[in-house]
Amino acid sequence: MMTDTHMAIGDRLISPMLTDREIQCLTLVAEGKKPDEAGNGVTLSRADIDVALTSARIKLNASNLMHAVSIAMLIGAIDHSDKTHSE
Repeated sequence: MMTDTHMAIGDRLISPMLTDREIQCLTLVAEGKKPDEAGNGVTLSRADIDVALTSARIKLNASNLMHAVSIAMLIGAIDHSDKTHSE
């Protein structure tokens, strides 16, 4: 049986490519921002953010938003390095 992670980072990416907006919204969530806070940072409405996050979750075949963020990090779609602790 293939796990979600294996399917996401296997030999080839099985899901369609994420849009720039989907990546931007997933990145903000990965940084700990709530959708309302994320909207202020990217000048998108809450509805636009919800659509982007839902679309990304579906494309990544994730069971929830945190799962989508995890998969996006594993496949390298969003940067998970901690820039606050750079040398």
